[in-house]
Formats: sequence, structure tokens, C-alpha cells
Amino acid sequence: MFNLAHPKLVTLAETEGYAEVADFLEDHALGSVVPTVCVVSDCDHTADLEPDQRAGFCEACGPASMKSGLVISGMI
Repeated sequence: MFNLAHPKLVTLAETEGYAEVADFLEDHALGSVVPTVCVVSDCDHTADLEPDQRAGFCEACGPASMKSGLVISGMI
């Protein structure tokens, strides 16, 4: 089941310049490196990492909290 309304996914899409989450996902669905976002509540750090990233280290706040937009949405 896809989750296009997750707040961090919406933030990530907006940060990447997309008005719609679906457009963001369509553009990045087949990428070898995709935008990720820190899922810590008070951090919105973004980076380009692997499409299946679930626990990358955040360069801004430290923990293994970086998730791919594709993972957050449920596509992967």
C-alpha cells in the first residue's frame, strides 16, 4: 500500500521542487541514486542515497535516520 501523504515524503518532494508527491515518485522511481530525508521529527536534512535506503546516517543530526522517498512511500 502506498503512503503519499506521509509528512516527511511531502517535505522531501517540496524540497526537491515538486508540487505533487506522485510526480516526485514518478521521476525518481528508476533512479540509481534518489533523494532521501531524515525522519527525525525536528530534522529535515536531505541527501541523495540508494533507492532502498532505510537507515542512512544523517549528516545534520547524527542517527541512522535517513530514508529514501521510495521507501517512505511504500514503493520499495
